[in-house]
Amino acid sequence: MYKDRKQLVRRFKIESHNSFDVKPNKNFKVAVYVPVRDVQKMKDLQWLKSTYNLLSRYVHIDKVYLEVSRDKFLADEKVILKAKEFFQDSGVKVSGGITYTVPPIDHFRFQTFCYTDPKQRKKAREISEYAAKLFDEVILDDFFFNSCKCAVCVKAKGKKSWTQFRLELMRDAAKNLVVGPAKKINPKVNFIIKYPNWYDHFKYCGFDLETGPKIFDMIYTGTETRDPVYNHQHLQPYESYAIMRYFENVAPGRNGGGWVDPFNRRTLDRYAEQLSLTLFAKSKEITLFCYRAIFHMLKQNNGKEIPVTQIARVAGYALERADSFLGQLGKPLGVKTYKPYNSHGEDFLPNYIGTLGIPMDITPEFPYKENIIFLTEQAGFDKDIVEKIKGQLLKGKDVMITSGLLHKLQGKGIEELVELDYTDKKAMVRRFYNWLAVSPSEYDILIPQIRYATNDSWELITALDNHNGSGYPILLKADYAKGKLYVLTIPDNVGDLYAYPQEILTAIKKILLKNFFVYTDSLSHVSLFVYNNNTFIVASFEEHSLVVKMVVDKKFKKLVELQSGRELKGRAEGDKCVFETYIEPHDYRVFRVE
Repeated sequence: MYKDRKQLVRRFKIESHNSFDVKPNKNFKVAVYVPVRDVQKMKDLQWLKSTYNLLSRYVHIDKVYLEVSRDKFLADEKVILKAKEFFQDSGVKVSGGITYTVPPIDHFRFQTFCYTDPKQRKKAREISEYAAKLFDEVILDDFFFNSCKCAVCVKAKGKKSWTQFRLELMRDAAKNLVVGPAKKINPKVNFIIKYPNWYDHFKYCGFDLETGPKIFDMIYTGTETRDPVYNHQHLQPYESYAIMRYFENVAPGRNGGGWVDPFNRRTLDRYAEQLSLTLFAKSKEITLFCYRAIFHMLKQNNGKEIPVTQIARVAGYALERADSFLGQLGKPLGVKTYKPYNSHGEDFLPNYIGTLGIPMDITPEFPYKENIIFLTEQAGFDKDIVEKIKGQLLKGKDVMITSGLLHKLQGKGIEELVELDYTDKKAMVRRFYNWLAVSPSEYDILIPQIRYATNDSWELITALDNHNGSGYPILLKADYAKGKLYVLTIPDNVGDLYAYPQEILTAIKKILLKNFFVYTDSLSHVSLFVYNNNTFIVASFEEHSLVVKMVVDKKFKKLVELQSGRELKGRAEGDKCVFETYIEPHDYRVFRVE
């Protein structure tokens, strides 16, 4: 058990009557979202005071969002005003919240409003007006989408696809049922829409990142990735960072913050990681969902609760630790990857690439200014994508595309750039060759076979057949004008990227991160977060301790760990300087090169 975790455990053992000197954070604000049932419970002022005091012992609270409605339940106005007064008297900013859900049909699914039903449309408008009357700022929890397929919706959809129907329906609902009515009641209300974590599937249920952020005053980011294996969404931990950066690119300066909950995790480390990764993206505010969940008290053997809460302690520790160095970090940097609005394909792939140790920066606009970019199948939704790739290459810039994008662009002009065929054949591989050595993976990996024309393009990395001596390209390179086009083969099971050997991952990093001052030489599940002032973070998602090599430009002579001030010793290797650090499971280290 590593040092920081021991510190965390020691804090857990502090007796409940002890108090902490919790100071305001210097680099971000902390908000707590209070669901409507807890708001209603706040009519008991003693309960309100005791729970707030408990939370405040571990986390400095700058703001609360008091929810007015969820599942059609409406909080009493007098209770809301009493709670609002209490928090304001405590120096806490107060905003409102809305969750547009109806009582669920079953335990496992949330049920959204039906925005074709006249009665539910009227109810949605009334809730928005009610919130705007009470607050100058209102946030929507992330259920403002539509998954209804009732008879009314089926008839209203007609011959449209469900995606088209829902996108149009939710644009109308945003303008005419939520924001418009609220602004009439309270013209100065700041209306925020919180978008959830499943961004690659938004369009299917009516979330539209192209038009939605223009209707609302601000957006907010759901960074709750939870458990990547046993949670039904299977979101990779890196997404807690990547989605913050993506939404900042969608609405520059209007992304209000990140939102994390403690649910669907196997360990408290996973909760702390989500908080930390959200802040690595330089979030201005972080919202803890939700009030009752984070002060959930431990129970003794006799069933009685004791006023000690693990969740709030973990949150307080993670936030305090991040705040100690965030002010020393510059602007986040990453390899630009282009995701046109409402595109899909190779879903959530940048989060897997980020978990390999390649910092990603998802953008809805084509990144013309970058010297190298990474394009997935989703870029193919831009009808001009081949010409844009060609333009980059003509300018002497490099482009790496995935096998999925190659497949999508076959017969659509990619042949002008390189003669490749994404075949319908597969290969089972376990060994990899990068012109230096053969490296094995831990298990067999199924990959698509890409046919190439020798000397028109060339293999930089080869996957070797397990039995018959054949090889198949993992990374291809083709010259075009002054630029270079690379094609990266993605396994049929995208998670098998994690099984690519360390030597192979490092070879890919050297290409994508050639313009960065640092890259890591490590196994997968070690992420790198880079900033524009020569600082960076190395974070491990592994279940065991490991050594990570950090390779920096030779012009830098020193590597200093920001939290401890310790200077690491490096060694020269060609035009690079290599440093090593030891990282415990689910831990991170922060550095500056000088």
